[in-house]
Amino acid sequence: MKNFAALGLILALGIAGCGQTKTATGTADKAPKGTIVAVVPPLLKAEPTPPVAAVIKPRVLVEPTVVIGKSATEIRAAFGEPTLRRQDAPAEVWQYLATECALHLFFYPAADGDSLVVSHIAINSRSAALPSDIDRKQCFNDHLTAIGAEDAFTPKAAS
Repeated sequence: MKNFAALGLILALGIAGCGQTKTATGTADKAPKGTIVAVVPPLLKAEPTPPVAAVIKPRVLVEPTVVIGKSATEIRAAFGEPTLRRQDAPAEVWQYLATECALHLFFYPAADGDSLVVSHIAINSRSAALPSDIDRKQCFNDHLTAIGAEDAFTPKAAS
């Protein structure tokens, strides 16, 4: 029972002491003598949260061979009219000039014999200094992006 009485006394003094405490912001130097001061730091301003950035999926580069088997109509729809068009019977060669490279599409008659389809693609650098030092896949995709046809040969998502 003595322990409970002592505990009650401690609690009573603690509560009574709380009622006499004065709070001040700043330093204890400015408080009058004999005053119990609790120093409260100024409120910290919360850092503004940065806006949530949209998740951007990295673009997957398509292989230049994606045009193999495409008809002249499909190629024209994606690339437009060629810079140069040469007929070497039975083939036709269409050239498209990109900033860093030249694309050459070789068309041969399709199995039906009535239409032309791409049978081969060649990509070469336009630089005389380094004619073969080019990333063909990157150049093909850069050209698609430059002409706004980056999605022309990607599979459409099923809806």
